Amino acid sequence: MKITKHIIIRILAVAVPLLLLYFYSEMAFEANRQREHRTDVGLGIAFLLVFVLIILLVGFITDSIIRIYKKQYSIALINVPFLLLFLIPVLYISCQFSSEAFYCQCFS
Repeated sequence: MKITKHIIIRILAVAVPLLLLYFYSEMAFEANRQREHRTDVGLGIAFLLVFVLIILLVGFITDSIIRIYKKQYSIALINVPFLLLFLIPVLYISCQFSSEAFYCQCFS
């Protein structure tokens, strides 16, 4: 039960900010459709998404370090799948900037 509780907390910690960002983006896109002179709302949403992902990445890295320091290795291993998911957009963006890296073959 203890590990299940930690998994649920981490899923909620990821799902709640992303769902809030989704609903905000739906409202912003709808408001932008009704304007006569449309603006670039998508870029602002993308910046907010990057900000949310960076905050979550730093939070999970910090939690992993604290759990390893407290010798709670099983709980620290729960963070690994989330960290890997947060690294996919980082790797994709770095591939777009430089196509010389070996992992860029996966995204093309």
